[in-house]
Amino acid sequence: MPGDHRRRGDRAPGERAAAARRRHGPGDGRPLQRGSGHMKPFEADYYDGKTSVRHRVSLLAGGARLKLIGADVSEIFDLRRVRRSLRIANTPRWLYLPGGGACVTQDNDAVDRITRTRGYDRVLHTWESRPLLAALAVALVALGTWLFIDRGLPLAADEIARRIPREAETLLGESTLQGMDRFLLQPSTLPAARQQALRAKFAALMERAGSPTPYRLEFRASKPLGANAFALPAGVIVVLDDLVRLARHDEEVLGVLAHEVGHVYHRHTMRRLLEGSATALVIAGLTGDIASTTSLAAAAPTLLVQTKYSRDNEREADAYAVELMRRSEIDPRYLATMLGRLEGTRRFRAGLPDFLASHPATEERKASALAASGHAGERDEPQSQEVAIPEPRPLAVLDPLQRQIIGLIEKRDYAELERLLILQQARYEQAALSELELEIAFRAFRRLGPRAEPALKEWSEKLPGSYAAHTALGVYYLWRGIDARGTAYASDTSAEQLRNMQALVGRARPEFERSLVLTPKPYISHLSLITLSRYAGDRELGHRHYAQGLAIAPQSVGLRMAKMSNIEPRWGGSYKEMEALAQEATSELKDPAAAAKVAARLPSYRAHEVQRDKNYGEALRLYDEALRLDPAAGAVRCERSWLLSQLARYPEAYADAKRGLLDAREDSYCMERVIGAASHLPDHQEMIAVATLVVEVDAGAANALTHRGWAFEQLGQRDAAFQDYISAAKLGDAWAQLKVGMAYLEGAGVTRDDEQGVGWLRKSAAQGNADAKRILQTKER
Repeated sequence: MPGDHRRRGDRAPGERAAAARRRHGPGDGRPLQRGSGHMKPFEADYYDGKTSVRHRVSLLAGGARLKLIGADVSEIFDLRRVRRSLRIANTPRWLYLPGGGACVTQDNDAVDRITRTRGYDRVLHTWESRPLLAALAVALVALGTWLFIDRGLPLAADEIARRIPREAETLLGESTLQGMDRFLLQPSTLPAARQQALRAKFAALMERAGSPTPYRLEFRASKPLGANAFALPAGVIVVLDDLVRLARHDEEVLGVLAHEVGHVYHRHTMRRLLEGSATALVIAGLTGDIASTTSLAAAAPTLLVQTKYSRDNEREADAYAVELMRRSEIDPRYLATMLGRLEGTRRFRAGLPDFLASHPATEERKASALAASGHAGERDEPQSQEVAIPEPRPLAVLDPLQRQIIGLIEKRDYAELERLLILQQARYEQAALSELELEIAFRAFRRLGPRAEPALKEWSEKLPGSYAAHTALGVYYLWRGIDARGTAYASDTSAEQLRNMQALVGRARPEFERSLVLTPKPYISHLSLITLSRYAGDRELGHRHYAQGLAIAPQSVGLRMAKMSNIEPRWGGSYKEMEALAQEATSELKDPAAAAKVAARLPSYRAHEVQRDKNYGEALRLYDEALRLDPAAGAVRCERSWLLSQLARYPEAYADAKRGLLDAREDSYCMERVIGAASHLPDHQEMIAVATLVVEVDAGAANALTHRGWAFEQLGQRDAAFQDYISAAKLGDAWAQLKVGMAYLEGAGVTRDDEQGVGWLRKSAAQGNADAKRILQTKER
C-alpha cells in the first residue's frame, strides 16, 4: 500500500541506527513524535505534490504512523519522517510528508500535541503570540544590527585597511581617478607654471612629512564641486582649480593639502570605503537586496568622493595638518584663513559634496589652527584689498530725484544729501510718501560704481548717527555684491564670483543693522535685509526682517515681493510656501490689485520652469494667468514675448515686448527682447522707434544700435546708418565692424578710406566674421 512504511524498531526505512538515535535525542523539535494510541483526529488540506488539487482530509496520529483519511484519499506515513513548520502565532502550520506531499492545518494545538517540542520553540511562540514581546524582539534585532554596523564594522574596517596590499590600494586609487575623470572632473585650466610651482611646494611639504607613501598631486576642474580638494587611496591628492583661485597665498592651499594627506596617512579613505561596503553587505543579508552589493563596486568612485568621514577622522586629519605645517615652518593661521573662505563658498552649493561637508564646525577647526599658531586672528589682508567692486551697467538715470542724489554724491555734499533723504524718510513715516516712492529714492545708490565708495564711507563716518548714510552704504554694497555674483546658476558661478559677492554682502549687513535703530520706521533696511538674506544663504534672517518689516508696514507689497523671491524653489523654498504667501496677501492686503501682484509671482515662476522643459503650451497658459493678475508686470510680458516668438507668433511677441519695455524701461532683458522681436517685422520705422527707446536708456546697447543702423540703411539714410554702425563697432560688435569697413571701402555715408575700411574688416574677422574674412581675401588677391 502506498505510504505504508513498516517499522524497523525506531528507525525509518534505510535510516542508520545512529541517525535515529540523534533524531530522537532531547531538544529535537522538527520531526513529529509518536502519538498516543487514542489521539483525536484533526482537519487539514492535503496536496499530493504531483498536482495542485486540494483534498480535504482528517489526520490521525497513532503509534509511529500518521493516517490521512478523505473522500478520495487514504494514506499512511511514517510519523518519524514527517516534518512540520515552526509555530508563528496562530498562522497555518505545514506538515511535510515523505514523497513530496504536504498538509496545511489551522489546528496548531493538534500539531503541538504530536510534536516533540524544544524549549526554544515554546519561548519563540510565546514572544510571537504577544505583540509587546514581538515588538521588543524587533527592537532588539534592530539594536543588535546597529551596534554591529556602528561599532563592529569600523573596528573591522580599520584592521582590514591596514592589511590591504599597497599595490591593491594603488590600483583602486588610479581606477577611481579615471572614473571621476569620465563623469565629474575636467582638465585643469591653471597655467602649467602655476601647477609646477604648487607641485614643487607640495613635494617639499612631503619631504618634511617623512612618509613612505608616494604622494602625487593632481590638478582638475569641476563646476559641480567648486573650491575643493580630496584624497584618493594610495596617496593621490586631487585639488580643484577654484580652490587654488580662492587662495591668496600658496600656504593656504598647502594647509588644505596637508589635511588631505592626514586622511591618507590614517587610511581614512580606505576605512570608509570598507565600512560602506560591509554595511551594504549586512543590509543585503537582512533584506535580501543583493543588487545593492553588486552595484557598490561600480559606484566606488562616487562613494570615495562623497564619503563622509567621522568627526574623529576629521580631527585626526586636522591635527596631522597642523603638526605638518609647524614642522614645515608654515603658520597654521593659513589653514584657519582658508577654512573661513571655504565656509563662505559652500553656502551657495547646497547638496554637493565639498571639503567642509562632514567636518566639525568651521569655528572649532579655525580655533584649533589658531591655537596651534599662537596668534589670535586669521592671517588676511585688509578688507579694501580683498574685493574688486564691479562697475554697474551704465544706464541713463531717468528719475530726476535719483539724478539729483547721484550728483550730490559726486560733489560730496553730505549736508544736502541729509536734508533731501531725511525729508523723504520723514514724509514716509508721516504717510505722505508711499513705500515705492521711498524705494525709488534709495535705488539711486544701486547705480554707483567703485569710485563712489570713498564718498559713501566718508559720509557715514562723518555722520555716524545718520540713517540715510548707513542705509545708502548698505544698499551700495548689497547691489555691488549682487552684480559681482552675476545672474548664472550657482553651478555656473565661479568661486571667485561667490567670494566677492559674500565679501560685499558681508559689508552691507552691518550698515543695515546699524541703521535699524536710527529711525522709527527703517523700512528700506528691513526690505534690503530680506534681499540680503537670499544671497547670504540665511533664511532665518529673511524671515525675521519680513516679520519686523510688516510690523511697521503691514500693507507693504514690496516686503511680500521680496519674500516671494526668497521662497522660490531655486533659492531653497517651495511652491507650497509661495502659495501660502499668496493666500496671506489676499487675506491681509486691502488693495485687491496689490494682492493680485503678489499672487502673480507664482504662475510666472512656474511658467519659467516649464518653459525650460520646452512645454510651451503650459508655459503660455501660466504667463497668461500671471498677466491677468498683474497686467503691469513688464518683465513677465517680455518673458512671454520670447515664448510667443518661439511659436512664430511674431506680431504678438513684438506687442508684448514693446509694452513690457514701456512698463519696465530699465529692464535689461526687455531691452534685448524688444529688438529681437522687432527684427521679425518688416516695419523699419518701428525698429528705429523702439531701438531709440533702448538707446535712450542704454547708450552701450550695441545690438540696438546695429539694428537701428540697418533700418536706417534700408530706408536710404546712409549717414544715420553709419553713425549707429560706428558707435556699435567701437563697442566691439563684429557685424557693425563689418558694416563700417564696407562703408569706408564703398564711401557709403562716409568719405572713402581704404585703410580705415581694411582696419575695421580685420577687427571683424578677428572675431570670426566670415564675410569680413572673405572680403579681405578678395582684396589681397
